[in-house]
Amino acid sequence: MKIWMVLGMLTLAGAAEAAGPNKADDPAASEKREQMDQRAQMMLTLQISEALQMDDAATIKLRQTVAQWDAQRSPIRQQMLDQAQVLRRAAKGDTTAYGQVDSAIQKILDLRTQVHAVDQKLFQQLSQGQPPQKKAKLALTLARTLRGMGRGGGGGGGPRGEPDDGQ
Repeated sequence: MKIWMVLGMLTLAGAAEAAGPNKADDPAASEKREQMDQRAQMMLTLQISEALQMDDAATIKLRQTVAQWDAQRSPIRQQMLDQAQVLRRAAKGDTTAYGQVDSAIQKILDLRTQVHAVDQKLFQQLSQGQPPQKKAKLALTLARTLRGMGRGGGGGGGPRGEPDDGQ
């Protein structure tokens, strides 16, 4: 696969999407968040594409699918970050946040369940019709990458959970 061509096309598509309207109060922070989201989506797309040995056209279609699912995850992640801020303030001794701690914890647990449900649906869609080996590679790729995206990064790397490409 001509990975550089696909990477370039995905970068251009990501830049076009990032140029859309921002809803946050701070435009600089919103733009940075949007860029990080685009990078995470691109990384997930390329990792899935590699795991499933997709061609260029399938990778571009996959990029659109990943963007759709990420659009469902994004507001949930933002709500989780908002609740985590309450917990951080309380942990630092902000007495005004003390009364919100139990509620914030419960909301985070509920939101994690929602993110998990979205991730399961993504896996079901992508694994449909795939042979067992590719399903296994997809499961490992999604587990590693989505876990990292949930922490605000684009996923981990390294040997933990990576599919074995030496067939």
